[in-house]
Amino acid sequence: MRFPLALALLIATLGCRAGGGPAKPPREPQGPACGDGVVDPGEECDDGNADDADGCLRTCLAPAQWARSDPHIHGHGCGGRLGPEGLLDVSAGRGIDVTAALVWGDGYATDRRHFTGNDHAASRPGALIHYDLEVSHFAADRTGHLVLLGLYSLDFSSGPFRRPRSAIPVLTWALGQGPRVVAGMAHGQFWPGDGSLPNPGDVECCMPWDFVVEAMRGRLAFLETERLPPGPALDPGTERLWRSVLNAGARVGLAGASDFPCIHHELTPQTPRTDVLLDGPITHDAWLDGLRAGRSVLVAGAPDTHLNLRAAGQPLGSELRISAGESVALSVESVAHEPTNVEILVNGSPSLTVPLPPGAQAAPAKLQLTESAWITASTPLATTSPIYILVDGAPIRGPAWEICYLRRYVDHLSNLVRSGQLSLGPDRDQALGAYAGVARELELRFAEAGGTECP
Repeated sequence: MRFPLALALLIATLGCRAGGGPAKPPREPQGPACGDGVVDPGEECDDGNADDADGCLRTCLAPAQWARSDPHIHGHGCGGRLGPEGLLDVSAGRGIDVTAALVWGDGYATDRRHFTGNDHAASRPGALIHYDLEVSHFAADRTGHLVLLGLYSLDFSSGPFRRPRSAIPVLTWALGQGPRVVAGMAHGQFWPGDGSLPNPGDVECCMPWDFVVEAMRGRLAFLETERLPPGPALDPGTERLWRSVLNAGARVGLAGASDFPCIHHELTPQTPRTDVLLDGPITHDAWLDGLRAGRSVLVAGAPDTHLNLRAAGQPLGSELRISAGESVALSVESVAHEPTNVEILVNGSPSLTVPLPPGAQAAPAKLQLTESAWITASTPLATTSPIYILVDGAPIRGPAWEICYLRRYVDHLSNLVRSGQLSLGPDRDQALGAYAGVARELELRFAEAGGTECP
């Protein structure tokens, strides 16, 4: 049974109007206020009107600047035979600004020649391409496919097709290259969305076995999905896996990608992508910084479709500290071709629906929490990464049953490795040591969430 989170969400000037409606509700004449035409402390702008397409939102914040990206595309493999110029043409057809072309085990010798650690020379204004690495079709892919961005070297092993047989040492190697590196794990859509535990043979490939472990160790910045249509942008498997680790106190953003030409052989506006919030010009380093900080949104819509959420003016990925009962001002922002119902989720549970008309729209709301929580905004076409709100300094914990689910999964994973169903060879003991450490931490967090017995 889910332990309810005591909260109250109070809508303030939702902007839920048909055809535009009233520009602003009446305001008291005394004191500074959003909409008075004066930029007051805490406001980024104030043009005194309710037009959200004129460079200043009705919430007195500047519109978000996005880099539309595909963090997972391949030149070779699965029938693909494209160099950097060809991949840029594919991405340009989707309005992609930043393309991460991943070298992997299929076409390895050909594609690694394009890797330099810098933007490829084929990059052009508005279309960057940068070669990096996916741990796939190597021996280490049996514990999940790492997506490693911002690398200076691809040489994680002198014999990558033979060793290591676990992704754990590969991730250690990648993060050791320096703070520029951003690591995530692909294929969240293969995780069972029904609350069961995965087993070898459940899918043909690509189960993110080590995601729970590495997310709880704080070594991953994002979970990626390449879900296939039809269906919402955030598929049930990715949602289940992502929500559970966040409720256990991990901090991981969300990403969408094509995995062209493998998962997606044909690209459409509904092929997942990742929007990354930037503060200035689109550069690869700025994109990496945004992805690392959790300022990302999973989008499965046209290039001009966007979704954003801010709390107290702070962007996605931020941590806010409040006292119990203190109100937090939200800004819910959408760019869509159709009327849009934006769900505000608290610890993964829908708590408020904000209907917005088509076009560039923003709506303020107020949030009151009595317990620490992560909050996101979601529509059928997009889901944001979280904002983390700590109440009276307490960590995010719960509901306890979800932490128990993760605890049982880590035991299950350990048993798969011990039995040889996941055969890690000489990397077995290192992996089991990491799993045991995470199991102990989950046991502690389960108790902190109020759990008493995890069957």
